Amino acid sequence: MLPTNYSGRSGTVLSVLLACTMLVAGGVGVASAGPAAVTVSSMDVSDDEPETGDAITVTPTVQFSDSGTGTFEVTEVVLKDSSGTVYSEADSLGTLGPGDSIDVPLSASFDTAGQKKLIVHVRGVQYDSNGNRRSVVSTTHPTYVSVSEPDEEADPVPPQLNVDAGTLVAGSDSTVAVTVSNGADEQITDLSLRLSGLGGMENQTRLQPALGAHNSTTFTFDVTPPESGTHSLNATLTYGDETVATSNSVEVESLNGDAVVYATTVTQNDSPHLRYRVANHGNAPLENVVVSGAAVGESLPTTVIGSVEPGTTETATVELNERPTGPATVSATYDVGSTTGTVDQSVRFGNATSDSAEASQATDESGSGTTPASFGTLPLLTGGVVAAGSIIGYRSWRGRFE
Repeated sequence: MLPTNYSGRSGTVLSVLLACTMLVAGGVGVASAGPAAVTVSSMDVSDDEPETGDAITVTPTVQFSDSGTGTFEVTEVVLKDSSGTVYSEADSLGTLGPGDSIDVPLSASFDTAGQKKLIVHVRGVQYDSNGNRRSVVSTTHPTYVSVSEPDEEADPVPPQLNVDAGTLVAGSDSTVAVTVSNGADEQITDLSLRLSGLGGMENQTRLQPALGAHNSTTFTFDVTPPESGTHSLNATLTYGDETVATSNSVEVESLNGDAVVYATTVTQNDSPHLRYRVANHGNAPLENVVVSGAAVGESLPTTVIGSVEPGTTETATVELNERPTGPATVSATYDVGSTTGTVDQSVRFGNATSDSAEASQATDESGSGTTPASFGTLPLLTGGVVAAGSIIGYRSWRGRFE
């Protein structure tokens, strides 16, 4: 405190001090400016509806829009929620000039579902054109995401097995088809399909390296059921570390090797021919079919028909040196399953009635002659002319020689 009576040089010093104080005060007033124009101009969210556990990226764009010649140093950008939990932060991001901006990617993930408010905090320092620090600036910007629990993962769709066994006959070869259908969105690999059952049939396995998504494949098995009756037929598919199986109840029929043999004479190219015809009335294929015959005083030609499927008829035609007449016997031998069958038929061949077909008559048990009836393009002999064969060499004679 200066004395009130202080004068001279001391008064001069006081005047100078007051003048300096005014100048300094005037200088601060000139350097002062309005708040720095730092904003979060936009906010990009990679997924605003994530599921719990999903990682998302929030990318704010920090912009410095000061119209002067100063700068803004971005020292920190933080992503947090309304409770203060920090998800991600970045610092020392550089300096922005007027009109410059910077994108700052920040990550977040959530443990719980619900509506989440996220807040971006931007902090930095503004400098004037001379590099002098003017102020510390902070700004915030909110955004929202809706977090849900993930859908429960559906159980993988297992492959489907479809077994087609057809008609099964004990002791006879049959085919079983198993179709594997993959309805899943992914392929399955290392397929191993095993077929078992049928009353002790030997197990069989088929392999395939892969089966594509929404695709199917069929495996075939040659089987010979050992015995008739009701049996389980089992298909088991192993793929990777998984297994799926199905079991079907199937009926295995007893072997029936019934067959019928026919014989007629026909004329072809002005020459007599003998036409054999074998019909399979059983439930299993006739294999190695051989037909022959004998007339009075002579043998009829022997020929091979091969095989006859159930419910079908096969024919064979052979040339004759002379047209047979009178009573005769025609025979067919065949294999069916693991057994052998034989069928015979007694016929009577008559005189020729046309250039294209010869008539033959059969002798019934009373010895009376009969007239052939039409069966397709061949005569079917009536009046007891057809003898059904049975298995293992049983011979049925219908009629007699005269």
